[in-house]
Amino acid sequence: MAVFARTHWQFEFMLLLSVSLLTMSLIGHRLLTWFGPSPQPGAPLLFFKALLGQFVLVVAWLVCSPLTYVWTVTLDLPLALPLLVMGLAGLAVWSLSKDRAEGTAGDLPTPSVLAWLPIVLGGLVCIKLASYYSLRAGSLGLDTHQHIAFSLDLFRAGYPKLSAGNTDWLEKYPKMLHVLTSLWAWPGMGNHMGPFLKVQPVLQATLALFALLELICCLLRRTLLHASLQIAFATVVSVLWCYVLLRGTAYFYPVMDLNSTGRLAGFGVILLPTLCALLCWLVPTKANQLLTWAIFALAGAMAAKLNPSLVIGYVSFAAPLFLVVMAGTWWRSGGVAQRVGYPMLGMFIGGLVGVLLLASDPYYLHLLADVSPAVHGFVQHSLGLRLLETTPDISSATGGLTRLWEVLRWELWYGPQPALWDQWLPPAPQIFSAKLLWVTRAGAMLGLLLSLAFVVLIPVRRPQRAGFALLFTLQLGVMVAVMAAMRSSNVISLVMGHETLQASLLSTYTQRYVDLLAMYSVPMHWLLLSAFGVLAWDTLRPTATMAPTSPIAQRWMMWGLLLVLLGSAIALRKVDVHGPAPKSMGWTVPITEKKVRQFRAAEAKLPKGAVVLAPAYSKVLNGREDWVLPAADIASYLPFGARDYLFNVRLGSGYPLQANDLDAAFCHASRADARALLRSHGITHIIATRGTARAPLYDREYCSLSYRDLGLWGHEVSQGPDGIVFYRILP
Repeated sequence: MAVFARTHWQFEFMLLLSVSLLTMSLIGHRLLTWFGPSPQPGAPLLFFKALLGQFVLVVAWLVCSPLTYVWTVTLDLPLALPLLVMGLAGLAVWSLSKDRAEGTAGDLPTPSVLAWLPIVLGGLVCIKLASYYSLRAGSLGLDTHQHIAFSLDLFRAGYPKLSAGNTDWLEKYPKMLHVLTSLWAWPGMGNHMGPFLKVQPVLQATLALFALLELICCLLRRTLLHASLQIAFATVVSVLWCYVLLRGTAYFYPVMDLNSTGRLAGFGVILLPTLCALLCWLVPTKANQLLTWAIFALAGAMAAKLNPSLVIGYVSFAAPLFLVVMAGTWWRSGGVAQRVGYPMLGMFIGGLVGVLLLASDPYYLHLLADVSPAVHGFVQHSLGLRLLETTPDISSATGGLTRLWEVLRWELWYGPQPALWDQWLPPAPQIFSAKLLWVTRAGAMLGLLLSLAFVVLIPVRRPQRAGFALLFTLQLGVMVAVMAAMRSSNVISLVMGHETLQASLLSTYTQRYVDLLAMYSVPMHWLLLSAFGVLAWDTLRPTATMAPTSPIAQRWMMWGLLLVLLGSAIALRKVDVHGPAPKSMGWTVPITEKKVRQFRAAEAKLPKGAVVLAPAYSKVLNGREDWVLPAADIASYLPFGARDYLFNVRLGSGYPLQANDLDAAFCHASRADARALLRSHGITHIIATRGTARAPLYDREYCSLSYRDLGLWGHEVSQGPDGIVFYRILP
């Protein structure tokens, strides 16, 4: 870990991320032991259990919200969310200790290559992504800037907060990303929120992919794979995944500016139902089936709470993949009670929690309030919150079912049909190498056909047959799911079009998510192909060669694997992740955790009741997203502040001021009217960089007003990093 860290801030963030990962894995381990035996005795399953623990913490955060509300609001006590996580972790430790004392706990991990490979390789990847995303505490662009502020607000609250900042206005943004960030950031007690937010897209994908690797390793161990082949599999996967993640794809920085961060962070949520279905293949108990169906329903609500466009990704990718993998287990589950009763009961439980999760989200509550007078009255009178009046949404699709039928006929029959391989693994900007794309397509198709051949030809009694069946099902499921997602994206684009900005955003984001799914499917295909290769070799080799490998030969093979892992570690340390330059994203300087603390120290010198004005610019995306954003060099610092800043709608204080209001006040009104607007909001201080008295206070194309134009420039109160100064304004 110290080898990857260049500063103590990086090392500190790596430690915090490791503590959070282990905590979630501990909670997930407790859940898994309640629901039945392990897929493989002694298998650590660190990443799979962390995903389960993440789901448990989200449900616990929702269920315990009355307690955390009383703790934060009524008792005015801090750190409700870290205490909740520590309490659950403590209960898990106590429960496991009690089981171990009674002799009912699971086996301790065994020293198997396939048991520790995911931990070593996945741990190196986690250290790499932690070192990169902790380099800069500041935001890289519009989305990360706002999401950091949202996450800090939710972390300090500890409960499903509905209001924007410290105001009484109902927020208008889905909050799942900020819930996940707050839960992961609990060890930092509010520090390092920027890195914890920015790391979520890659972290969630890493949890999902390495959880799949862990379960595939359990499958290979259950088929009694020869020890030498286990080492060969570990070596091949280490080399292939290192190349794919570092050189072949944009895995560590999937989208420029991390635009739409919530959508990028959804892969762990939409893949977990399939991972649980894979668990049912390995351990087909009734409890596991109930858990799987419940998570399948709850994951849909979590996807919607992450980003509304992920609903399409969930329906078109997660659901087909899950149903293909779960079909075999469902058919073998038994009678009507198991085939109908357990799925319905599980989805009812998961759906009920999902409905509560969405009902407690301000974005969907705002949507309901816009269309339902009863909900509107409930929000205003019972909750005591005000709602922003927004421009009515304009329908983007006309013709209804007739239009949809025409689009489906065109897309599936009359229109130009892409090649089959372009459908189940389409080219994407995140896949750098055309050769890698073609080799992956060929290898995946070959593995699919040969897996089917082995299922048909080898005897039922051979343990490898079940392994081939599962590999075939997974490979087929990934192909079908990506194909369904791509086709659905085309249908959405044709139906919605780009007539309105809302429709254009939905169409664009849906297509971009298909690109991400194509990138993530590349390491999945290579993992399945590697597993098929060692299983096929184990099945076809003569009986005479099945003698145990000599200790000397096995020792040399282990040394070879260790050299490969050492080379992987060096590659992860040396290869730079090519993210955007900070200046290209609108920020003039990158900031570090040290500068954040300097900014907070300067901010702490302000009077307690100070109302601070920040330079701003406006951007209207659509009727529902009216952004007023901080400008100039102070932009990267505001999300880490301990107070709200006026004129930034998303940070709270200026929430009722929309872009049109500021446009009217500063572009079409007199200076006296502009000063009256500032006076009505009780402005006492301003924040700016030294020597920028003539810089625009508010920019909107060709109109601007400076501080000095308005007669606001006052006396210096405190100075922060990068020449940032807090001024007390003149009366």
